Amino acid sequence: MSFFDAIRAFFGGKKNTPYAPPGSVEYLENASSASSRPKSKQVYEGRYSTVPEWAQGLNNTDLPEELAKHVVCRYTPNFGMKKIMSATVGPDGNLVPEYEGIGGDCGAIKNFGMKIAKRDGYLMPYRYFDLDMAYKACCDNPKKCPFFLAATGEADATSSRQRKI
Repeated sequence: MSFFDAIRAFFGGKKNTPYAPPGSVEYLENASSASSRPKSKQVYEGRYSTVPEWAQGLNNTDLPEELAKHVVCRYTPNFGMKKIMSATVGPDGNLVPEYEGIGGDCGAIKNFGMKIAKRDGYLMPYRYFDLDMAYKACCDNPKKCPFFLAATGEADATSSRQRKI
């Protein structure tokens, strides 16, 4: 480390970190402390929402069936227990789970997952949504879901173009 590098590091400049091979502990520590956002994320995480009355006290095995009964969204999501693995390799050499729990997918997220992911700054499309998003959008108010809004906007644009012809 040169004199100028030491001064730059002292005043909050970028530190020069040595190379760490992927999968090593140093690599994971450097990756977790990085201030940049991850480039891919498969699960769209909704903000915290209150648990509806009908879902309080239910265990995880009964919850997907009850979610399907209370769906308001017209794009009929499929709910189930999901264990979604990320592309990051842990220190033991195995993939690190990105999300574990009840999740869902629907036609709107399959068609417009890439559009919303690009809007959020990711390179890979969203493929699933989490339980908070299911409570908030699918079972309560679909107009709070960005995938629903993108799908209805596309449908409205297509129908207006067809009327003009």
